[in-house]
Amino acid sequence: MDHPVHLHINPFQVISRDGRPEAQRRWKDMVLMKAGEEVRIRVTFRDFLGRTFYHFHNLDHENLEMMGMLQIDTPTG
Repeated sequence: MDHPVHLHINPFQVISRDGRPEAQRRWKDMVLMKAGEEVRIRVTFRDFLGRTFYHFHNLDHENLEMMGMLQIDTPTG
């Protein structure tokens, strides 16, 4: 099943999919991951310190608690 993954607060760039460089690195807050796909992202934590979370924009996945917390202690970039 495909997974639309959403990261709160901080935009990111997709840098590769399954080891292949992403052609266009646009800033976004969600990426669609195909079933079995590995996606690498680049994100900077500049304007927000504290707790935020990521989750899947798929109700079945959210109901299965497929989400996680990020603790941002030090700004980057």
